Amino acid sequence: MQNFNGTSGNGSTLLKQAGWFIGLNVAWLLLALLTAWLGWRSYTLSTSGSVAEGTVVRLLEDGAAFDADFYPVVEFQVDGKTYTVQSQNNYRWWNRYTRFPVGGQVAVRYESANPENAEINSWWDIWNETILLGAFTIFAAISVNAYLIFRWRSQRAAAAAV
Repeated sequence: MQNFNGTSGNGSTLLKQAGWFIGLNVAWLLLALLTAWLGWRSYTLSTSGSVAEGTVVRLLEDGAAFDADFYPVVEFQVDGKTYTVQSQNNYRWWNRYTRFPVGGQVAVRYESANPENAEINSWWDIWNETILLGAFTIFAAISVNAYLIFRWRSQRAAAAAV
């Protein structure tokens, strides 16, 4: 039951509750728009991108020896110009010897109009950002909205019982 001053029994205002609800949903909407943009970028790269052979020139390491993650850095050429791409994915140490030895050849997928937009030509390298951000956004939006709705309903029920 609402008090005359617009507050519920525990002192939180309806305006404050609506502000949280709207503010968080605007954040989820912005994350969803970013996910859609990343998805479009991945889609166009995978459907209309060109493929070139690149050479692993170095591995950027993050961590201690056998527990290290690393990011391969690959150089490739398009129309006589050399481009460099660093993988957005971290790989475990065993890929250093099997998949990305320095000097080894790796396929790179790039935008024909903008070769600087490139990724290592694997499904996970192209789509990982979209999948991870999309899954997080959906999970967070559902979880937080469900929490807010159940919390507000229980507050309203507790106020009505008083």
